Amino acid sequence: MSGIKDAIKKLYTGEDILVKHIMLFVLTGVPVMLSTPLNEISKRVALSTTDIVMSLLALIVMGVISIYLGGYLYGIIHNSFDEMKEGILPEFDKSWFLIFFKGLPVQIVWVLYIFLLFFAALILKIALSFVIAPKLASGIVMALFGITGLIICIMLPFVFTEFSKEYKRDGLYNLGIIFQYFKKTILSVLWLLVKLIPVFIVVAIVNVLGRGNDVVSYICMALGAYLTTIMQYIASYCYVQIYKEKL
Repeated sequence: MSGIKDAIKKLYTGEDILVKHIMLFVLTGVPVMLSTPLNEISKRVALSTTDIVMSLLALIVMGVISIYLGGYLYGIIHNSFDEMKEGILPEFDKSWFLIFFKGLPVQIVWVLYIFLLFFAALILKIALSFVIAPKLASGIVMALFGITGLIICIMLPFVFTEFSKEYKRDGLYNLGIIFQYFKKTILSVLWLLVKLIPVFIVVAIVNVLGRGNDVVSYICMALGAYLTTIMQYIASYCYVQIYKEKL
């Protein structure tokens, strides 16, 4: 299975790679930079018209960038299937808005599944409370909900990996596919998560350094957002390789 080193190599090679990473740094940094003044405005007792207008504009900008980067991620996953490609960063064009909205129904359905799972856990807890002690019922339900939720969280990337392969939604609304993925890939995914720990530590340190209001903190904040995105791309590339080998 191709690993983290291969992912990093693919992310930092290719045509116009420096320009692409500068664009990525800007796009990932802007929402984080805007979140700081938004946080300060939210603490004010009385908001002026200017505060409201600036907040709405900032939220719109953050939303548009998030949608674009969501579609761009699908493009990276799509390119990760092609072993012949030198690099996997796509060009920055408007098509990623369309790709995002094409995948949006899949996202919505799986978010609904998670809410339904939470609702089912609540109903189960109430039902068990009539049979056994409430604390024991809560413990059992929390354990079941936690395990099921964890399985869904670590297997869900395969749903979007499959969508990104050809940008098709067929069969991706079936809740059972999560457990099919689980049976075939769990060991590979767990090993991947272990290997990602050093990367996660580095990203976490940079994000911690970004807490503050000085220039260095703002730089670390933007860098942390960029590195968090890169870590997501590395993980996505590795999920594709697991998908190709196991599924």
